[in-house]
Amino acid sequence: MKYEISRAWDEVSLRFHQMFDGLGLVELNEQRAEFRSLPPAVSTGISLDRQGRLLANMPLHSIQSTFTTITFDEGMRFLLLEGPERSYTYTVPSELLALRG
Repeated sequence: MKYEISRAWDEVSLRFHQMFDGLGLVELNEQRAEFRSLPPAVSTGISLDRQGRLLANMPLHSIQSTFTTITFDEGMRFLLLEGPERSYTYTVPSELLALRG
């Protein structure tokens, strides 16, 4: 499903929680959705605010940008962020996906 981040924040937050639930620390509030893996799992994280600003961290990889829409993969394996100038796909590492059982 594709959502406009600033207009559908409640739904974005709900889907974000569903995607990362049980894979690490998930923190949600009126302004930000954040996920961080916990040791000893692979180090990764993603934080998105209501204005579409993204901070993603994976080993040897980081990005800071602003996006207008977010699309969640039906299998909750990745999310796609799109903006006027670029797009970004965050993929949940397979080591964390294995935690879902």
